[in-house]
Amino acid sequence: EFIDNIKKTQAEVLENYSKIVKPGGKLVYATCSVLPSENQEQIKRFLTTDIGQEFTFVKEQKVLASESGFDGFYMAQLERKK
Repeated sequence: EFIDNIKKTQAEVLENYSKIVKPGGKLVYATCSVLPSENQEQIKRFLTTDIGQEFTFVKEQKVLASESGFDGFYMAQLERKK
């Protein structure tokens, strides 16, 4: 339930902030998580929404604690179509 609430909030933030990105602008979605349900799956879901269809996936990067010595992170870069 805790993770489900976080995922809901993440989806709302992604959708709301995507609306203020100008055409050709970039949007970076980042979390302090390595869970696919909070990361790749959120991006895939977003890209199927009405507003998400106005974006293209550019790239993603994962930082794993076991490899970096830092906390785990995920970042995805999207670009709003012109």
